[in-house]
This record gives sequence, structure tokens and C-alpha cells, in this order.
Amino acid sequence: MLTRQKLILDLLRQASRPVSKLELMKWAFVLARESATGKGEMFYEFLPYHYGPFSFGLQRDLDMFATTGLLFESDKNWNWNPANEPLNLPVPLSNDANNILNRFRQWSSNEVIDYVYRTYPSYTVNSKRERLAPRPVAAPAVYTSGYEGLQIDGFLDRLVQAGIRRLIDVRNNPVARRYGFHKSTLQRLCGYLEIDYTHVPELGIVSAERQRLDTAEDYNRLLDRYESRTLSQQAGATVQVAKLMRETPSVLVCMEAEAIRCHRSRLAEAVARSTGLEIVHLGVQT
Repeated sequence: MLTRQKLILDLLRQASRPVSKLELMKWAFVLARESATGKGEMFYEFLPYHYGPFSFGLQRDLDMFATTGLLFESDKNWNWNPANEPLNLPVPLSNDANNILNRFRQWSSNEVIDYVYRTYPSYTVNSKRERLAPRPVAAPAVYTSGYEGLQIDGFLDRLVQAGIRRLIDVRNNPVARRYGFHKSTLQRLCGYLEIDYTHVPELGIVSAERQRLDTAEDYNRLLDRYESRTLSQQAGATVQVAKLMRETPSVLVCMEAEAIRCHRSRLAEAVARSTGLEIVHLGVQT
């Protein structure tokens, strides 16, 4: 079991009472934002949803916990199963969970939500309850992003906070082992966030060509071939992508974190030449 999964179960164990689904999601979010334990890749990532910060990854795990009997679900609450085996969570992590409970255990769900909304207004931009900040709208540009190293919630949060309204998937074969990045799941989750999803497989690179990429020279040769062959042969698809990017703030998406090692960088250059728009690689530190 992953450490982040144990942390969530420990929150429920230490709560010693039924915990509403909204409460638990907000406790987890505060743990992520306000404790050393929750920071970094080991914990869940969140995005702005109907009732503030939400994690599709956490919700998926909670459903799995209920299916396997690690917790009980009743009346929109989660309950710890006392028959569970010990979690063997390191003491500092369990202490961080306890600190969250000391702060919020006696609060109502509405009080917890009010605290999160007012402390983190950027996570209310899609809220059905109250919006304390407008949803960002990106300036016209050729945006690109890779999801390598990110959970689906962190990746989609990046797009929402950047003001993106359309995801253009330029993977040739959009399958992924990491939850959320398989085409059908990604398209569904984008829909929940009012982000259009478009797949343009003809502008991808087949997996057979992506083998034995060990050096910068290997990547450069691959991308040079892509530019001279694929972009030349798929000029119509490139024109269509340029049209989509002029219509609404859109992002070219593939797996690699570094655009320089991904074909989306060459596609972005082609689109920028035809549109006159600036290229912006989301997630790049400047």
C-alpha cells in the first residue's frame, strides 16, 4: 500500500467517528498544503472542482478501500473498519495526520469548507457553492505541456490555473499506466472541468521509433525526422491544430516533461510560424 493511502486511512482511524466525504477531501487538501508530510510527489495532488479542491486520484482510492473492506461507506460518510490490520505508518506522518484532526475534528463540514475556500480562493474557480476567484483565461499563445512525473489532478490543475480550455493530445497511441492519462479517462476528466479534448494521432510518433533514446543526439535525430517527414506529410493536420489554437486557449500535450525531448516542441514551432503566436511551455521554471 502506498504511503499516501495509509495516511488517508490513518486520518479515518484517528477521527474515531464517521467523516463526511467533503470533510475528508478538505482535510487531505490541507494536509497537502500545510504539512511537510503532504508536500512532494508522495501525496495526492488536487484541482478546483465543484466544491473546492478535489482529487480524482484520492476518490478512486477511497472507492477501492470501500470495495476491499478497508473502510465503510454510509450516508455520504466514510468509516474506518476497526478490523483492519495495523497501518505501520511512520510516527512523523501519523503525527501530521493527528495535527490536522486536532484542528478540524470538531468543525462542521461547512466550517472546514469555509476555511479552505477563503484560504485557497484559486481552488473555488469551478465551485457550485461559491466562487471567490475568477477562472483564469490564458492569453493567446501556443501552449505545450507534458504530464511526466505528475498525477492527473496536478496535471489538470496546471491547465486550469494557466487558463487552458482545450487539450490537444498529440500522442500517437494515447495509453498510459498512470491513472488518468489513458485517452478515454483523460477525455472524461477534461469534460468534468469544461476543458475540450481533441486527439490528433497523426501528429504523434509511433512507439517503434521511440526506442533507444539515450542521448541528446538521439532525441535530436528523432525530432529532425519528425519535422522533415511527419510535419511535412501531415500539413493539413498542422493547419487544423493552428486553427484550434487560435479559437480558444489550447495546449499541445504529450508525456515528456521536457519539451525539448518531445515532438510537441517541433509541432509548436510549426504552429507558431503559421499563427505568429508565442510558444509557452507550461511547467517550465523561468
